[in-house]
Amino acid sequence: MDQLPRIRERIDSIWGLQDLVGALRAMAGVHLREAQEAFAGTRAYVKTVERAISAVAPLTRMPATRGDGPSLLLAICSEHGFVGGFNKEILQEVKKHRAPDEELQLVGQRGANRASETGLAAKTVHPMTSRVGGIAGLARRISAGLAGASTVRIVFATYRAGAGFEPTIRPILPLNPGQFVDETPRQPPLHHLAPDALMESLASEFLFAEIANALMESLASENGARLRAMEAASRNIGDRLEKLRSEQRVIRQADITSDLLDVVTGAEAAAEE
Repeated sequence: MDQLPRIRERIDSIWGLQDLVGALRAMAGVHLREAQEAFAGTRAYVKTVERAISAVAPLTRMPATRGDGPSLLLAICSEHGFVGGFNKEILQEVKKHRAPDEELQLVGQRGANRASETGLAAKTVHPMTSRVGGIAGLARRISAGLAGASTVRIVFATYRAGAGFEPTIRPILPLNPGQFVDETPRQPPLHHLAPDALMESLASEFLFAEIANALMESLASENGARLRAMEAASRNIGDRLEKLRSEQRVIRQADITSDLLDVVTGAEAAAEE
C-alpha cells in the first residue's frame, strides 16, 4: 500500500511539470508568430538600403568601405535555454568558418556559456532580446560597437517553415557597392553629403539593417526550436504519465486481489471452525 501514495505524488509532480512545459510552449508560439510578422519589415529595410547604395555607387570611385579595426565574427545564439540543439549548431558553424584572425562576438548568454564550455573565447557578449520590440535597439548597440571594423561577418539561424532553421554565415563588411545591382533605371539621387561620405553613412546603415534582420531571423528560429523542444517534452511527459498510471492500476489491482484473498481465507477459516 505504501507504493500507491508515492506514485500519486509522482503523478502530481509530473502534472505540474506538464503545466510548465505548456506555458513555455505557448510563449514560444507567441514570440515565433510575432517575429514572423516582423520579417517583412526588416527584409524590406535591407532592400531599401541596398537600392540606395546601388544609386549612390556611380557617384563615387570607392570600390569598397573598409575600416582599420579588427576582423569581427558576430554569432547570434539564445539568451535562455530549452532550445534543443540551437546553440550547438550555431557554434559549430562558427568553428567551421571562423578565420584565425577574426575576433568573436556573441549574442545570447546561453550561447556564450556553451561557447566557453567548448573552448570558444568571445571578446564581447551581448544579451539577446526576447521581444520583437527590442530588436532595433539591440541592433543599434551592436552595430555601433562594430564601427571601424575592417571586416564583419554574421553567423545566425535563418528561419525555415515548420519551426525549423538553417545556420547561415553572411559577410557584411567591407561593403562592395557593385554587389547591389538595381536594374530599374533611376535618376541620379539628390544628396547633400559628398558621395564618399554618403557611401560611408550607407555602409553603417547597411550594417545595422543586416544585423537587425539577422536578429529577427534568429529570434524566430530560437522560438521555433523552443517550440519543438517543448512539444517533444510534452510527449515524453505524456508517455511517463501513462506508464505511471498503468503502474498505479497494477498495484491497485494487486492490493484489491490481496484484500479479497484475505477475506476469502478468513471466511474459509471461520467456516472450518
